[in-house]
Amino acid sequence: MEETTPTAPSTNKTVTIVLVAIILLLAAVIAYFLLSGNNGTTADQPASTGTASTDTGNATPPAGMPGATEAAPFDPATATKVAEGTTPEEHVTMYFDAVLAGDYATAYAALPTSKQQSYGTAEAFGEQLKAYGMTEYTIDSAVEAGEEFQVTATAVMPGGSFQYLWTFVKDGEGWLVKARDLPGMGS
Repeated sequence: MEETTPTAPSTNKTVTIVLVAIILLLAAVIAYFLLSGNNGTTADQPASTGTASTDTGNATPPAGMPGATEAAPFDPATATKVAEGTTPEEHVTMYFDAVLAGDYATAYAALPTSKQQSYGTAEAFGEQLKAYGMTEYTIDSAVEAGEEFQVTATAVMPGGSFQYLWTFVKDGEGWLVKARDLPGMGS
């Protein structure tokens, strides 16, 4: 009985077939991602859990959270007014206390008008906030500069910590809520 060993041409042919198969498979995977529109983003993936932090540079707001988009122009005539005798810092504290207490109607009423419009209704706002599961907050800074007052606060949720910048403008003796933004989120 005679043993045969593969010759170089048949070995090269097998290697070539395997390489062509790998290239076709890679091309199919790349085509799938390009045609699916995902392009490797994590937009459809759930947010990871984390610990409390004021570093929001890489944080992603929970799905559907308004705040990272450009709001309608500010109109003092329709703006939310801070209650008489209340400072902007106290207004923000009242907002977060209401959210933690589940009093979403009060929290919604404290939002700037543009944010109220983006949520639609107090009920929709409440359902969304309930889903976020905020557990605590901190007031990080409160700075008055002439006709403007800015309050920075951090909300802690299972999906991470998110820092909000509230901006108020002087209205006679009182204040108007101009904006509530997520710094570092493109707003």
